[in-house]
Amino acid sequence: MKTVLDLDHTEAKAYFLEESKYFSVELPDYITFQEMLNTLDKKLSGRELKEIKSAQKVRDTEGVNYKILHNKDGKFAWRPFEIIHPAIYVNLIHSITQENHWTTITDCFKGYAQNPKIECHSIPVLNTEDKSAKENQIYEWWNKVEQRSITLALEFNHVLHLDIADCYGSLYTHSIVWALHTKEKAKKTENRKNKDFIGNIIDWRIQDMSNGQTNGIPQGSVLMDFIAEMVLGYADLQLTEKLIDKNITDYKIIRYRDDYRIFTANPQNASLIAKELSEVLSELNFKVNSQKTIDNNDLVLGALKQDKIHWIYNKRKTENIQKWLLQLYVLGQKFPNSGTLYKEVKLFLDWLQKREEPKEQYEDKKVIKEIQNPEVLISILINLAYSNPRLYPLVTGSISFLIVKIENENERKEIISKIKNKFSQLPNTNYLNVWLQRLTLKIDVDTTYNSNLCKKVTNNDTILWQSDWLNNDFKVIVDKTKIVNDEKVNKLDISFSKYETEQLGSYDKMLS
Repeated sequence: MKTVLDLDHTEAKAYFLEESKYFSVELPDYITFQEMLNTLDKKLSGRELKEIKSAQKVRDTEGVNYKILHNKDGKFAWRPFEIIHPAIYVNLIHSITQENHWTTITDCFKGYAQNPKIECHSIPVLNTEDKSAKENQIYEWWNKVEQRSITLALEFNHVLHLDIADCYGSLYTHSIVWALHTKEKAKKTENRKNKDFIGNIIDWRIQDMSNGQTNGIPQGSVLMDFIAEMVLGYADLQLTEKLIDKNITDYKIIRYRDDYRIFTANPQNASLIAKELSEVLSELNFKVNSQKTIDNNDLVLGALKQDKIHWIYNKRKTENIQKWLLQLYVLGQKFPNSGTLYKEVKLFLDWLQKREEPKEQYEDKKVIKEIQNPEVLISILINLAYSNPRLYPLVTGSISFLIVKIENENERKEIISKIKNKFSQLPNTNYLNVWLQRLTLKIDVDTTYNSNLCKKVTNNDTILWQSDWLNNDFKVIVDKTKIVNDEKVNKLDISFSKYETEQLGSYDKMLS
């Protein structure tokens, strides 16, 4: 399957300037960044960032990127998704995809992949005629990681799973320079401000959007996934050298971003490799996540995630809708935020959407079964999402089909109020509110939300990115360019459209 590394520099520029690459987290369809990206692409062509700055320093500015706080576990853990300041993003894309810089980057990736015993399968992939890039990325995981792992049971007797704790939050930005230009060259005094080093430029731009911090890169962008791969690929290269020095040859490693599967003949060899890997990662400011380190001598079952194995044994078909949801609720309690849970809730949403089609288009008897007690079903879904925040978009979509079964408008509004009040008990639910707003726009327009992204939907004067560091012309572009398609908002129904439903879950549909 073709990846971004198969593109030339002009194709790579077009690829990264797609809004789905700019921010890859699921948002309602009426939120769009493409006009902003296109405008800045034209305005910034041939210009450096310093040419469009005001007197205020960007690194002294708070809130350059817009952060969407996302609850991770229905308790107090959270992660920030960041919508990168569009002017910095476009400028960085222009730099990365200059022909000489793009050649440097692609040549480095060839070097990272020189050891056939270490396979990386997380380089961003391209669209195909029948699948989006997101769908192809997950197929790549299924085929090259899960299926490949089962195949390796023919050659090896042991597998060790491990991953990096807080990979993106820990990434040391100077290590990007090391990855692209070697640590030795990067540390030379004359190279620390070398503008010919694309690694320096990437490092500087990330610091620009992060108050000058050198630890951590934003989450939520395919570009940042790609930049993380630079450092992780460099780690693959460093690990290869260590294993050669130790004369360790009988192994295979499959890496998908920060997730490693180490295949060996026995546990002792796996431990030796894990020790060397841990040392390599520590030099890059990474730590192995000890809580997710798993040994397994059964390579067939070890290739599958525990939630998938559980569901294979425990899934029960039922025509009772409430029992169906209760099965999913139990799955969510046992394996919270798991890929299998996500996939099964997506199937439930697809079933709800299919019920809206003309009856002659389907034969599934369960599809035409009447929905009874919709408030009970809504309650199960909300409590499922409460402890499984990964499900927010899917649950919101499902509720959109159920709440219309309640004919009394006041009862609908009361349910929405109860949902909002329940989630108000959780911290960091800005991402949830973005999706709740999709519902309330057509049920209760008076419902308000605190996050600026929600406010932007109803008031374009709301500021997302702090742009006082830009000159007035560019500040106006960033502040005033619409990111909400009013025509799409006006055409919304309470229930999600088939298109909206199809856009959800493509990234995770095979992660089970």
